[in-house]
Amino acid sequence: MYVLGIDTSTMTGGAALVEDGNLLGEYVLSIRTTHSERLLPAVERLLEDAGVAVKDLEAVAVTVGPGSFTGIRIGVATAKGFAYALQKKLIGVSTLEAFARQFQAFPGIVVPMIDSRRSEVYAQAFHGGASLAGPWAEPLQNVLDWCRSQAQPCLIVGDGSLTYRDQIKQGLPKAVFPPPEFALLRPAAVACLGWEKLQAGEWADPFTVNPVYLRKTEAELKWMEKGR
Repeated sequence: MYVLGIDTSTMTGGAALVEDGNLLGEYVLSIRTTHSERLLPAVERLLEDAGVAVKDLEAVAVTVGPGSFTGIRIGVATAKGFAYALQKKLIGVSTLEAFARQFQAFPGIVVPMIDSRRSEVYAQAFHGGASLAGPWAEPLQNVLDWCRSQAQPCLIVGDGSLTYRDQIKQGLPKAVFPPPEFALLRPAAVACLGWEKLQAGEWADPFTVNPVYLRKTEAELKWMEKGR
């Protein structure tokens, strides 16, 4: 049973393929080109190298957010197109939940942070892959305040952990960080979490899976300001 995983929630993105929960291949890049330029070629190359036809997929898993507004729209639209055209199951995966699965072996608290600009982050707290609090769309300091109140060490991951490393160290001296090359989300985590959700029957019709932003887009905020 093949599941294709797609992640375009941050600048780093790509695709992964799993068979019965086992990783067959992964394509990931962290470069400044748009996901619309590289996502479909990545999926095509991945399936070709794995010797798997797109018709053989059982399901497509995709990060629905939070993260980059544009990136999420591209990923979700692509996954919906695959699922609808091929009549495959579609699985929406929280970006933060996928991070939690990737680091679920950490014995303390895992706190994925996605940079949402202006010293604010999307974040959530997990232990063993299970949610403890959040999700938050908050100033970084608010999340650090919560972390300081916990008895267990906090592992800070995601692009927010790289962008705000100095501020996090200052506000949370006991913070734990993975090496930078492991701090970002792997499409493999999305595909494997998607496979687990598929086994649990947690899949949806393509028309019901939509992006999750946690806060309004800049365009929405500007429109609301004009309406005042």
